[in-house]
Amino acid sequence: MNIKIIYNLILILVALQVSCTKQDEILDTEKIKDYYPLQIGKYITYTLDSTVYINLGTKKEIRNYVVQDKVDSLITDNVGRPSYKIKRMIRSNTNNSQWLYLTSFLLTPDSMRIEMVQDNQRYLKMIEPIRNGFGWNGHSFINTTSFPELQYLDQWRYEYQDVKMPKQYNSLSFPETITIEQRSDTLGNPNNKAFFFEVNVAKEVYAKKVGLVFKEFLHEAWQPPNTNSPNGYYESNSYGIKLTVIDHNF
Repeated sequence: MNIKIIYNLILILVALQVSCTKQDEILDTEKIKDYYPLQIGKYITYTLDSTVYINLGTKKEIRNYVVQDKVDSLITDNVGRPSYKIKRMIRSNTNNSQWLYLTSFLLTPDSMRIEMVQDNQRYLKMIEPIRNGFGWNGHSFINTTSFPELQYLDQWRYEYQDVKMPKQYNSLSFPETITIEQRSDTLGNPNNKAFFFEVNVAKEVYAKKVGLVFKEFLHEAWQPPNTNSPNGYYESNSYGIKLTVIDHNF
């Protein structure tokens, strides 16, 4: 057989093997629907540690509540896609019965990704393939240039870590989870209030067949003392939350 023909056959076989390997890798990756299951009536209950800024932004404190996210209804978004309305209720951490409406947000599963609309902003929460190190711009839909209060959200790279790793929160164990690292960035020294500093920390953990089981988010920017504010202050868009699962009916 002609050497050139043999060489071309080898190249074809190698290409087919690589193609099959890549397809197998894609087929073997986790699915969004497994980590963000959506079914009307399903709920997850969390402890909520809320970081708030008081005394005209000069001090901060952490307040504790309990919240519950429940899949309320199936509707359509503004472009006609099937979407799920999630209703969040809140109560004190000592009163088990008095739930109050807090907010709602929208989840849209679309092919190989899931979007969330909250406070009129669209977040790209997950994209397939789900595998360690895969990343994307989670805030690609957010106009961070026209709105100064949103500039801190610019170019956040979400990345999968600890795919299929077990985790435990409170007394609940989850054999398979994924972590999405969203941001871990500090500018300046938060321990020195004589100078400006800014902190952005965000990550989420999802459990297979359950959904979001842990969320940490903190954005705070400190303006040092000046003639108008002799004590300094945290900027008005500073806030933080920590959600930790305590119950679910999945």
